[in-house]
Amino acid sequence: MFTTNELLAIDSSYFKIFQAGAYCVTLQSKNTKHYWHLIAEDGLNYTSCQINHKHHYENPYHRHRNKPNLKSALNEIRSHDAFHLKRQKQKHSA
Repeated sequence: MFTTNELLAIDSSYFKIFQAGAYCVTLQSKNTKHYWHLIAEDGLNYTSCQINHKHHYENPYHRHRNKPNLKSALNEIRSHDAFHLKRQKQKHSA
């Protein structure tokens, strides 16, 4: 379950926030325009944040990976954006 403090810490200057609730968050990166759907997974002895991703609105989500919490998941998205933008830049400069 995502806490109120975690949800309030989502950087709205970096992400367009479609939904932010206790069990799922749906975002779009303003840098890459990729869509992200994050799901809180709580078990008896663990918590995890499932990260799902798609490149375009009309595409289905695919599983990206899991991180231990929402903050780590958001950092993973930023890392993915940096990788994607670097790759795009290399394609255009070749």
